[in-house]
Amino acid sequence: MTREEEFQREHVCIDTLKSKRSLRSHSYLRKEIPAYPERVEFHIPKVSHVTNEAGLDGILSNGFKGGNRRGPFMWWGLNIEDSNINEAQDRYLDGEIPDRHSSSAQTGGRQRKVSFLKKFTTSPVFKDGSRYGNYRFTFALEDLMQMYTEQLCGGEKPVLRVYQTVVYQQEIMYAVVVHSPEVKDFDSFPLLEGAEAMCSYREGTIVWNAQAVSETHNYELIREHNLMKAKKVRKGRHQFFMWDHVTLAFHMPHGTALCVDRKDLIEILKACDSVQPLYRRADPVMSHEIAAGIVQRLKASVATQ
Repeated sequence: MTREEEFQREHVCIDTLKSKRSLRSHSYLRKEIPAYPERVEFHIPKVSHVTNEAGLDGILSNGFKGGNRRGPFMWWGLNIEDSNINEAQDRYLDGEIPDRHSSSAQTGGRQRKVSFLKKFTTSPVFKDGSRYGNYRFTFALEDLMQMYTEQLCGGEKPVLRVYQTVVYQQEIMYAVVVHSPEVKDFDSFPLLEGAEAMCSYREGTIVWNAQAVSETHNYELIREHNLMKAKKVRKGRHQFFMWDHVTLAFHMPHGTALCVDRKDLIEILKACDSVQPLYRRADPVMSHEIAAGIVQRLKASVATQ
């Protein structure tokens, strides 16, 4: 399957996607894969927007605007750090092995902590590179929400709703729409709430219940007593599977922009690798080194001001 499938007004879990008639021929959904950590709860307080060179110039000059990609939205992805993965592993272990702390105490605290989740978190959402360009802006979600509240919502709290599930060849995207309470275009979309959902919003943090964290499965999850381990699969036995992620689509009515001081934007700007295939096929493939040089020159220019 190469074309995408959209499911509006719902976030559809992988098990349900497998039963969808339109996805019956989807080969990746039906792969037999080694055991891996499922339903891992990540708490992510930062989001990133990645763009190309033309987008960079536009943002620095005129702020963040709605694009042509899937409507008048400003799109942001989760920015996942190693600390978020470590915390998610602890939550996963607490759910799978509730007595692991008491068991460790009974053995005199000698039970060593085995870090296994990092071996599985290999999908594109955990990597630095991006299909959308070489320039990344990262904000604390709480700060971004506050700016959106002040500039697009007239001081009222934004509304978050379940927007859609988009299934690509190997990727499942769960989109959340963020909009002003004055905008009624999304009244038929369910409000985003509930810990059992694919994701929820809690005080400046996205809680993401990840179902598939590996694009390529090179490890198998093994439980030994009160320990979880990642065991390398035999050579040639790795499997490709779906991977899922959450994006935030901030609604930007025509003619509006989210404006941030140019100096502040350049201070948080970072270069990243471009990952094939690029979202905009006409974009030139730029190396990290070239993008980093452009970012460095921008930072030097504001340092002298």
